[in-house]
Amino acid sequence: MRKLLAWPVVFALLFSAAAAFAKTNITNKYRTGMIPRFVKYVQIDSMSDVNAEWMTPGQEKMAQALYEEIKAFGFPTYFSKDKYIYVNIPSNLKNRRTPVLGLSAHYDTTPDIIGVGIKPRVIKNYDGKPIVLKNGHVIDFNSDPYLRNMIGKTVVTSDGTTNLGADDKAGVTILVTLLQTLAENPKLPHGPIQVVITPNEDVGRSAERLELEYYHPDYAFDFDGGVDGEALIGNFSADRIVVTAQGVNGHQSYAAENGYRNSVKPIADLIAKVVPAQSLPNNSTGTQGYIEPRELRSDLQNNTTSAAFHLRYFNPEDGKRYLRDIKQKADSLSDALDVRIKVEIIKQYENVEYGVKPEALDLLKKAMEDAGVTPNPKKERAGTTSAMIMAKYGFGGYTIFTGQNNPHAFTEWLSEEDMFRAYQTALNLVKYTAQMSISDK
Repeated sequence: MRKLLAWPVVFALLFSAAAAFAKTNITNKYRTGMIPRFVKYVQIDSMSDVNAEWMTPGQEKMAQALYEEIKAFGFPTYFSKDKYIYVNIPSNLKNRRTPVLGLSAHYDTTPDIIGVGIKPRVIKNYDGKPIVLKNGHVIDFNSDPYLRNMIGKTVVTSDGTTNLGADDKAGVTILVTLLQTLAENPKLPHGPIQVVITPNEDVGRSAERLELEYYHPDYAFDFDGGVDGEALIGNFSADRIVVTAQGVNGHQSYAAENGYRNSVKPIADLIAKVVPAQSLPNNSTGTQGYIEPRELRSDLQNNTTSAAFHLRYFNPEDGKRYLRDIKQKADSLSDALDVRIKVEIIKQYENVEYGVKPEALDLLKKAMEDAGVTPNPKKERAGTTSAMIMAKYGFGGYTIFTGQNNPHAFTEWLSEEDMFRAYQTALNLVKYTAQMSISDK
């Protein structure tokens, strides 16, 4: 059985070799290419679609372009039939085994807001004035206090008619730049590295067709976070609950004789019973969970009505309580109204806290600090690729800042400095995992 060394021993190894690696300060060489790469990526339309069987044509175009670019670096690269891009870089260390480092990002953009025909606007040496976009959209210190930190620096926005796509083209830019760095500097020491760039994150499906043969690291880090050292170390667990009532057809006027049963009433009653006002998302903050009805569908011909609920929670006991309540109330209504009711539970993503090695946070903090970043660990009321992988395969990972701000909005913008610091953090993760050791005991 493979065993990681005790963490104090690991840090002793890290610190002993850190200085030698740090002397090779190569990151500035690659900084100038990051914004042009980002701008190129966001101009490729790659919106995902919740109603698509799997891929949108834009995602396919983006995936193909990324694959061709990454393949040229010379690393073993696998382009799956489901358009995942995997890069498996073997260790260049001799006579020592180290943990497998995993890095991920996603190339789709949200379907919640238009992302077609993006026209990025690069603002160098930002002067602190409100950034006025088309259609009346404005980015300023009132709406975005963090923008004040960008005075004299470079920011990127859309023109205001679309989103920007920094979620997650910033993360993709970071990982591709990292791969370029490793390819052009083969003497940089590194252990085995697994990279995956996924489709369909913004519709909750980025882990659905992941292949563990190519991505199953010891330490996983997803580049899809916000700004200024943010590290998402915990997140909502998320379930989609679909409840369907099956009525009985017949003429309503003779329902007492022919057995007609209505399918809408049980679903309406169920919503009223399981979603009191205090359980709605607008009454939920911090680590409180919520349940929300999201979809209602009726099929008059077949006399079926269904409701889809979104359930979110940090505490697994809260999740069990919500699910138990829904099932009990559905059974009760089924008996009372003489209608068959089916409850289906689909796990969407899981809290990564349940599946992360305890030393992972110290590893990440050290990588950030060496990039000149103050770590800001936090729990997020959302889900990421890591959370989806956790739900499907049981191993978690932290999500790291990328410089994206206001995702899923016309006022989305990118901090060039934060994107660069995230790239430095990624390179530091490579450095420090290369100083760790594992044994086979």
